[in-house]
Amino acid sequence: MTLRRADCSTTRGFTLVELMIVVVIVGVLALIGVYGVGKYIAASKTGEAVQMIGAIKAAQEAFKDETFTYLDVTGGLDKFYPTNPKPGQAKVAWGGDGHGANAWKTLGVNPAGPVTFVYACTAGSGDQNVASPGADITIGNWPTDVDQPWYVVKAVADLQSGGPKSVFVGASFTTQIFSAHEGE
Repeated sequence: MTLRRADCSTTRGFTLVELMIVVVIVGVLALIGVYGVGKYIAASKTGEAVQMIGAIKAAQEAFKDETFTYLDVTGGLDKFYPTNPKPGQAKVAWGGDGHGANAWKTLGVNPAGPVTFVYACTAGSGDQNVASPGADITIGNWPTDVDQPWYVVKAVADLQSGGPKSVFVGASFTTQIFSAHEGE
C-alpha cells in the first residue's frame, strides 16, 4: 500500500498579513467617510446663515425703499436673536421675546422653521461710524464710515460644540457675505 501526500498547491487561503492589509484599508476608508460626512453636515448648517443673511438683506432693502432708511433691529452686533443658549447645538423657533423681536417683525424676516444660528442686525445713517463686525471675524478693508445709510448683519453659531464659532457677516455696502470658521 502506497500513501500519497495530498496536493495542497491548489487550495490556498488568505494569509494573516493579507487580512490585516484589508482591515487597514477598510478602516482608512471608513475614517475618510466619517470625516467627509461630518464636513457635509456642518456645511449644510452654514447654508442656513447664508440664506438668512440674504433674506435679511432683501428685507432691509425693501424697508429702505419705503422709509428711506434701514432699520436698526438689535441695536448692535453683540445682541442676538432668537434667544438660544446653545446656538449651533440646538435649533430654536423664530419668534417670541428677545433683542429686537418687534423690529424683526417690522422688518418682515420670518424663516420657515427653527434656526441654528443667532442673528444681529444694526443700522446707521451716513454720519455714523459703521459697526465693526467684531473680534471673532477678520475682514480686510472694512470701512469705518460711509456717506450713506448702512446696515450690518451678523450670524453666529458653535457648530462643533466648544470649537471656534462660525461667523457670517453681510452689509449694505457690499454684496459679499464674509465668513470665519465656516462649518467649525
